[in-house]
Amino acid sequence: MNFIEIRFSSIKNEIENFLKAEYNKASILFSNASPYGQILGVLENLHQLSFLYLKNSINALDVTAPNNNNARIIKNAAISAGHIPGRAISSTGTLRFSVKTDIDLEKELPGGKITFYNRLTIKNKTNSLLYSFNIGTEKVTHKITPNYKFFVPIIQGKWENKFYSGTGEPLQTFSSNEAGQKEIENFNVEVLVNGDMWTLKKSIYDMIPEEQAVVVRTGFDGGVDMIFGNGGFGMMPPIGSAIRFSYLQTDGSIGNIFRRTLNDWTFVDSALDGNGQTVDMDKIFNIEIYNDITFGADGEDIKFTRSILPIASNNFVLALPHQYAYEIKKLGVFSHVNAYEKSGTIFISVVPNINLFKNQNANYFNMDKDAFTLDAYEKSKVDNYLRTSGVIQLTRKYKIVNPKLSHYVMNVFVMPYSDASDDSVNAQILDKVSEYFLNLSRMDRIPKLDIIRELSSISDIHSVDIQFICKKNEDYHKTKMLEMQNQLSKFAETGVARQLPDYNPSESIGLDALLGDILFEPDEIPIIRGGWRNRDGAFYSDDIESNGLKSVNIVKKGTIDAKNRPQK
Repeated sequence: MNFIEIRFSSIKNEIENFLKAEYNKASILFSNASPYGQILGVLENLHQLSFLYLKNSINALDVTAPNNNNARIIKNAAISAGHIPGRAISSTGTLRFSVKTDIDLEKELPGGKITFYNRLTIKNKTNSLLYSFNIGTEKVTHKITPNYKFFVPIIQGKWENKFYSGTGEPLQTFSSNEAGQKEIENFNVEVLVNGDMWTLKKSIYDMIPEEQAVVVRTGFDGGVDMIFGNGGFGMMPPIGSAIRFSYLQTDGSIGNIFRRTLNDWTFVDSALDGNGQTVDMDKIFNIEIYNDITFGADGEDIKFTRSILPIASNNFVLALPHQYAYEIKKLGVFSHVNAYEKSGTIFISVVPNINLFKNQNANYFNMDKDAFTLDAYEKSKVDNYLRTSGVIQLTRKYKIVNPKLSHYVMNVFVMPYSDASDDSVNAQILDKVSEYFLNLSRMDRIPKLDIIRELSSISDIHSVDIQFICKKNEDYHKTKMLEMQNQLSKFAETGVARQLPDYNPSESIGLDALLGDILFEPDEIPIIRGGWRNRDGAFYSDDIESNGLKSVNIVKKGTIDAKNRPQK
């Protein structure tokens, strides 16, 4: 046999020719059904399967491939690179308890006191999820009088425990996983060895010799890994020691609550009166939400994990602007994070993920503008997270700020197919625009192409173009034109020449003068909203349902015969 080409198809052909010749010598016809023909067919299939497996393996291991969504491979690569994928985060907020006016306190609350323990579990009646008291101390006692009010911080989820036994060996490792949709919360975990609380560390190299410390991190197989020391770095739990892993079992983003429904809670665990007896809290107190229960987020999205790999670091130091942005993005509750340095201070501009924080019945165009900013309470949450999640460089100052809202109006010029309903086309356009800006990830420019591409995916549209109008730009031209008119009027009245304002009619603020793209600074976030007038005095309404000009104006430029629809 002459192996002139090292290709399986050529080798197979040569083998078939050889077998046919040998079969002919015995006056037998060779076919695929012949014994050697069947063996050759099996070998061919095995060869094809092995190459297919090899190709799939290469694709799965290539974390840079845009279509690679193999969560296990990407997460393991991230952990190896120093980035620990974030788990789900529980929503937090504050409840206010006030004594009901029609309650006989002496009868319903003997002793006039109420005591409840930390991590007491309550249930929300509307979403049927569990929440825990998060008071920071073992227990709290209140002396209850008429009109008395008190506040309780809560966190979504229920505290659970798992138990292990120490082996006395170096680098003891234990894994814990949750079944179903629930996860082990990203921050609220504790490890106790023989009843003593051990310090949580980010790396085994952060431990000093014989320190009672343990590394708790997202595991290679999902869930959580606990890694103990080897004596030189951290203490080894002795053989037979009782290890208790306490953690908050969370439901992630679905635990966010924005409504203020009164008495929407029921107690799962018990509070005690002054005599140590169980108290019916639902009967005695009105319970209402004082601070929105927010900042709940699901586990880190695999696309974010893949995108963050190039800037992952093992040093855990927050020093540069992009490191602050990276750390906050890991929370998963912000759609836009931008950090920049100015006068020695790092400013961190963040926009909440509106999909998580908006009311269920709200959309991009009718939600309150406050949804794009953080209040003082929410800023304090971010600040607390930064101070506990990484090592902040001592010489660095940072400030969490709300971005400036830059208002834009959008004109959509569309040519639909003749059989398409105008109402249907308009609704689909608004949905696409809403979806794009709810998930805005651009940092300094919004290309028209982004939105044109989204609108072009609507099957009822043949061709489409868009135009942005910027409020800052219109205000500039309106102000300068008015100044120029005033100067000309004064000259006409007095005959005294005055210097005209330095006005450039071709100036384009907030827009690319050539392409028409939206341009914005690090401290800005563009929003498609009306409620303002252009340089000519035309008013753009903030009501997307209005009949006049509004934040999105859809202009129909004729139709295309439905016969010209592309065939699927």
